[in-house]
Amino acid sequence: MKQRGFTLIELMIVVAIIGILASVVMPSYRNYILESQREDTMTKLLQVVQLQERFYLNNARYAQAMVDLNYDVDALGQWVITYNGINTYGVRIGLCDNGVIYPDNPPATECFNVIATPISGVADEDAFMGLLAADNRGRKVWDFNKLIIRDWDGNDLADARCPECITARNTY
Repeated sequence: MKQRGFTLIELMIVVAIIGILASVVMPSYRNYILESQREDTMTKLLQVVQLQERFYLNNARYAQAMVDLNYDVDALGQWVITYNGINTYGVRIGLCDNGVIYPDNPPATECFNVIATPISGVADEDAFMGLLAADNRGRKVWDFNKLIIRDWDGNDLADARCPECITARNTY
């Protein structure tokens, strides 16, 4: 009578192959998840920009805070974006008060930016996330790994294009 089944060696080889495949796939999957969260955050920032434009049409000025746009805010006055139950980004509205980005230095009633800052200890653990910013003049920047400032298409930019990125680096 012939016995059926697997030998211990065969089982160990299968487990080793599965382990190798998992070690190759998991980092790619993690990067995919982080990229999708970053893309989702970018979409949410653009939605805030659109709400700001609607607010301007109704009030002849831009909102100065997220609460003015009917967002629920935390004690710091920021709208918190959550992924998988973890607070990941804090979103705030800022002023375009830097003459380097916009030499005409428009008053706050004519210019705003929306900034998503990684919440310390969560999104900053992955350099892939980084600070994201957009404004009503079309500027869209991403502070990649706190070293390189890029536009949302992946092109490197000069640090002067995002002074708020440089300022915020020590907070996350």
